[in-house]
Amino acid sequence: MKLSDLEGDMDGPSEFLDQPVSQDLILELLNHAVWAPNDGLREPWRFIFADNRYGDIMQGLQESAPAYLLVLVKEEADQHKREEDFAAVCCLIQNFRLLAHEQSLGVRCTLHDWMYDPSRTEMFGVLSNERIAAVLELGYGANQWKENTELPETQLHFELL
Repeated sequence: MKLSDLEGDMDGPSEFLDQPVSQDLILELLNHAVWAPNDGLREPWRFIFADNRYGDIMQGLQESAPAYLLVLVKEEADQHKREEDFAAVCCLIQNFRLLAHEQSLGVRCTLHDWMYDPSRTEMFGVLSNERIAAVLELGYGANQWKENTELPETQLHFELL
């Protein structure tokens, strides 16, 4: 598989099957996805995995999914480090999405208002020096990805300085 073959194919599925997502699979994917350090070789992330074994703890906060991965980023006091760390976490998320796609695991990357409310995030164990970068909704798609979908050609406009 070539990455260029994935054009338009990385959106998460609109519906998930009622099929559990293995925590072991998520750990395996994360072990590969973390190759996204910043220039200080810091690994400014932490993950919280939540599935529906203990009830739907995300009910009312997120769309329904078999599992969720909260991706946390440490909040450095130094703004430069904070920006580097967030960029590294974004790269990690993209790595994870590519690796999950390879395993036919759908990923919807979401941002919601509740993520910025400490009274809501502390119930998940988010520390005071962390914030949620994204919540990944995980599951196997009810509708399979289409192979080689034709997309309109994108026109990029840029100038070389």
